[in-house]
Amino acid sequence: MKKTQKGFLLFVVTLLSFTSYAQNTFDLKINELLSNNTQNIVDDYGVPSTWFEIYNPTYGTIDIGGCYVTDDINNPKKYRIPQGDIATKIPSHQYLLIWADSIDYHGPLYTNFKLNADGGYLALYSNDGKTLIDQVKYPALDANTSYAKNQNDEWEKSQRVTPRLQNKPYDGKSAAERLGERDPKGAVISVTAMSVVFTVLILLFLCFKQLAKFHIKTSKKKAAEAQGVDIDKVEYAGEESGDIYAAIALALKLYQDDIHDVEDMVITIERDDKIYSPWNSKLQSLRQTPVIQKKQIK
Repeated sequence: MKKTQKGFLLFVVTLLSFTSYAQNTFDLKINELLSNNTQNIVDDYGVPSTWFEIYNPTYGTIDIGGCYVTDDINNPKKYRIPQGDIATKIPSHQYLLIWADSIDYHGPLYTNFKLNADGGYLALYSNDGKTLIDQVKYPALDANTSYAKNQNDEWEKSQRVTPRLQNKPYDGKSAAERLGERDPKGAVISVTAMSVVFTVLILLFLCFKQLAKFHIKTSKKKAAEAQGVDIDKVEYAGEESGDIYAAIALALKLYQDDIHDVEDMVITIERDDKIYSPWNSKLQSLRQTPVIQKKQIK
């Protein structure tokens, strides 16, 4: 029974791991390629080889090791990217450049085929060699002209070759330049910056306020436990009514003016729990009934 449970758990873990891996690799995209490289960037051996670029649009790192790339639609397993190499890991929203120089022993990012300047086919398959991740049919390209995806995820020729970088917009303007055109006086940036600063200050104030309350409450509790005092008395200490403070002030004033009874410098204030009745005060003002005493004559 235990062996069956262990086997089932191992199967579930393996299945979940494979599913997680497959879902990650399925998000990869072929982003750009250069099939006619004469004076663009060169590889690690100083040769201007053809190349293509893989983009990771997810928020996690994806290891492309074990996947297949091919230029033959009938041979999905033409080149298998080696596993266990840190160079095959693509960080979040980053690009991986793979050289197609037909010399695969140059390294893990060098394929055993070249891209055709007259046009051809390029595909990326998962580690099973059957599941297609992405593919592209590219046309004949002029020298140092890439075939890249634009902002609408559509392929087209581009004179702006951007290896390992985001494909630039066709107007040639950066995001900062476009923002400057929409907001020439910088009002949006100023308001946004001030909003962020004041929001952070408010959050810090609230956090420190709650932290101070927590520390005060903890200190009162520890003081009450050390002195054996009821925690409720410590909790509401300093919240007495105004008449108590007035009585204390009056007592201190009388003590300073020597208008007081002889005591050992102790002031005691106790609450009068007697129920007040107006008849009690009236009784104090009434004269007592005179008692007639007869003088005995001897």
